[in-house]
Amino acid sequence: MADIKPELLKELRERTGAGLMDCKKALIEADGDIEKAVEILRKMGIAKSEKKLTKEARQGLVASYLSEDRKLGILVELNCETDFVSATDDFKKLLNEILNAIKTYRPKTIDEAKLIKLDTGDTIEDAIKLLISKVGENIILRRFSIFESKNGFIEIYVHPGSMLASMVEIEPHDEKLYQFSRDIAMQIAAMSAISISEEDMPKDILEREKEIYREQAIKEGKPEKVIDKIVEGKIKAFLSEKVLLNQQFIKDNTKSVLEYKKEVESSLNLSVNILRFVRYKVGEE
Repeated sequence: MADIKPELLKELRERTGAGLMDCKKALIEADGDIEKAVEILRKMGIAKSEKKLTKEARQGLVASYLSEDRKLGILVELNCETDFVSATDDFKKLLNEILNAIKTYRPKTIDEAKLIKLDTGDTIEDAIKLLISKVGENIILRRFSIFESKNGFIEIYVHPGSMLASMVEIEPHDEKLYQFSRDIAMQIAAMSAISISEEDMPKDILEREKEIYREQAIKEGKPEKVIDKIVEGKIKAFLSEKVLLNQQFIKDNTKSVLEYKKEVESSLNLSVNILRFVRYKVGEE
């Protein structure tokens, strides 16, 4: 240990972010070869990070990409345990590297994305593990979405703080619809719709809600003959809150989103379709 020069130790710590004792051990094992020591620390870090992989990770950030022609849009959510870590340059850098890799390789699943190699030569999975070893928190690539549009265009809204974002595909592709698309993306982020129309609402979600409302009515001692009407009323309220076109428009609550859409169609003499959307709120399933 006495043979390890302080400047070598300092350089290794700066390059890897590892602790003093770990750096000393690595340099001794590498006989003072700093490149070998870096590799030893990387392997050590990946091994240590495995112990942290089960910890809850509900903080983090969402990164986005929108191509200049608005034909490609991407959202990526990277989670950690605390907002302190999500605010670090290392965390933000890794998130942007992952975003760029997903843009380049267009993986279909999280497992596929984790195997993509970054410019450093590490896979995304190993890069995450290395950062876990450095910051001492679990980090998870929770999800990503890729929208590619043929006849329409993509709009992305990211709320200040980068913890809430939405992405929507609108058809047709007309610059006159850019304000409409921004409004719709903000609506989705703010009001957390589940479907675009009532017809799109997943049947299992509707059945689950009906069952919940029925159980509530029974527990409240409501007469059997009125339970169906109670459930029907609550489902109607649910659809007004969770179907995008049924929602009150956030910029003018005197009209619904559907009414706003019809106004835009009339003023521009266009038929507008909202094709699909996703909404990311950090930490949500």
